[in-house]
Amino acid sequence: MNKEKFNQSINNIDIPLEKLVTREKAAILQAMKRRKARRTTKHSILVACGLCITLLGSGFVSSGMANALSNIPLIGPIYAQFSDIASEKIQRDHLTTFIEKQDSHDGLTMSVQEAVYDGGRLIITVFYTAEKKISLREEDIGYNYITINGQPIKPAIGSTGQDSINSRTIIEHHQFTLANYNEFGDNIEITVHGENLFGHKGKWKVDFPLQKIKGDIYEFYPEVKAETVNKVYALTADKVTFSPLSTRIDLTIDYPSEMDENDTWPWFDFSIVDDKGKVYEGLKLQEGMAGSNGRHMVLTLPPMDILPQSFILMPKDVDKEGQRKEIKELELIVPLDNKKY
Repeated sequence: MNKEKFNQSINNIDIPLEKLVTREKAAILQAMKRRKARRTTKHSILVACGLCITLLGSGFVSSGMANALSNIPLIGPIYAQFSDIASEKIQRDHLTTFIEKQDSHDGLTMSVQEAVYDGGRLIITVFYTAEKKISLREEDIGYNYITINGQPIKPAIGSTGQDSINSRTIIEHHQFTLANYNEFGDNIEITVHGENLFGHKGKWKVDFPLQKIKGDIYEFYPEVKAETVNKVYALTADKVTFSPLSTRIDLTIDYPSEMDENDTWPWFDFSIVDDKGKVYEGLKLQEGMAGSNGRHMVLTLPPMDILPQSFILMPKDVDKEGQRKEIKELELIVPLDNKKY
């Protein structure tokens, strides 16, 4: 299927945004409450590491999005509807690379449509077309995952979503915030793997090279720290990175070592305010962890054309019931004046 035909095929998609926003917020909370289970899962797309958010899955209803979707590459409109933090910049600056590579057998075609990578985030859109009807019944979905340079991805934040365009076509999109910025370099080899997909037997594989998109990268090393009076918890802002697809804040969370042993280490929920008073939280702020515990935390905000002079980080403790309580002692002002290009 070429790009023009595919764009035409999604003109009739109607995405229930309000309902999906509610689902996404619930999924964020659920993922936080299940952080222990998340550390023992396979590093696959259907069970993504870090903060897992199922962005799609509510079922599309045909009615009309022609104005929003026609004549625009796929990732732009889809990710705008599902609140990807970089959707506006992706559309405005035409950042995606059109891939259109596929693998077909057993009556099913797996095709990679578009991808974009900036050294810190990776976004890939895949769709599946079948000779006969296919569905998203859990027992039929199968197993798939993505590798970079032949290695499974172990991201700080990862999510995937799937939904039907029509009875024979399913769209799937993936996004990752990598554990460390630029850990794979400027040029990467991507492979999308699939096995026994949507009731079809066999293995699918699509390989393609992907180059880091051009754009300014700014790195700051604020090295500021806050800690509780009893010195049980401490929060350090190690690095802030501004790149084309995100604003990334790397934090170190200090806590007693015995919390590692009994798996009671903290997961803080954050709100962030910039020097202009703009608040980042909810769908404008993703949270995840790099590594096997909560000591290296990664916060991801939308990309910014105008760099702020500072951020204020306001952490909240999340209890077992999902209730949030501010931790004023750990509120941290992060100045952005120690810049490295």
